[in-house]
Amino acid sequence: MSPSPRIQRIAIIGLGLIGGSLGLAIKQNIPRVTIVGFDSPAVMRRARKCNAIDAAASSLADAVSSADIVFMCTPVESILELLPATSRFVQPHTIITDVGSVKGVVHSRAKKYFTSRGIFIGGHPMAGSEGSGIEHADPLLFQNAVYVLCPLRKKSNAQPLIVLLKRIGARILVMDAREHDRVAAAISHLPQLIAVSMMNLAAQKNERNPAFLQLAAGGFRDMTRIASSPFPIWKDILKYNKSDVRQTLRELAKALRQFDKDLLEESLSRIRKKFMRAKSFRDSIPKNSKGFLHPTHDIYVWVN
Repeated sequence: MSPSPRIQRIAIIGLGLIGGSLGLAIKQNIPRVTIVGFDSPAVMRRARKCNAIDAAASSLADAVSSADIVFMCTPVESILELLPATSRFVQPHTIITDVGSVKGVVHSRAKKYFTSRGIFIGGHPMAGSEGSGIEHADPLLFQNAVYVLCPLRKKSNAQPLIVLLKRIGARILVMDAREHDRVAAAISHLPQLIAVSMMNLAAQKNERNPAFLQLAAGGFRDMTRIASSPFPIWKDILKYNKSDVRQTLRELAKALRQFDKDLLEESLSRIRKKFMRAKSFRDSIPKNSKGFLHPTHDIYVWVN
């Protein structure tokens, strides 16, 4: 499988973890494609040094005007700000895609600008790491990771983008933007708030009893690992997916209140059913699928 012959030049706007990893992955798998990056001068110098890009653009127009595909790899707020200008500079055939974790608000803005110039296809790679910036870019970041695509229009030709993403190892899932936000609120955004809440509760209790920190290992550490995610990543996500996140918070609160009631009434049979249902669904999750952060492993070595 090879990319469409017309995909010769790719622009990456924002050369952080995702943008830098895209550059490295594309260069590793499709070396003949020219990648132009646009970011601050210091970041572009580091990106060129690690071969994530072939050239540094002097402006947004310089980056996207001759590109066949444009990846917008900035926070959601910046993506929204960049869409109008990007639409003025791209060619009619250019595919424009973003990597934001919220799709509805991006689609609403894109509809205003990408009518006759450019083909907008929202994107969300379900991949990442605890690190940020070009220094943590990884050409294998998208290997076996689900990459959600949300075409702005049903008849949009997403095939060149799909082929390219498959070449870097991603597994493509096409879905509606609003559906994406509802699903992401439950399986990505809600877990983040749960991890932060659990961590802060333990920290508060630890002020009175240091045993909480001393015993915070195993399941607790695994469940709260994403609490280390930097807030700037989440600021825009929570702002622009507020409605769906609040709905899932209410649903979780209802489920927790039911646990409280079950415990009060000593209804272990009801709790058992919930455990069994949760185990069944948890065991059905593919073991080789990636999430927002890489899985971590503990290795123990016994020395006699």
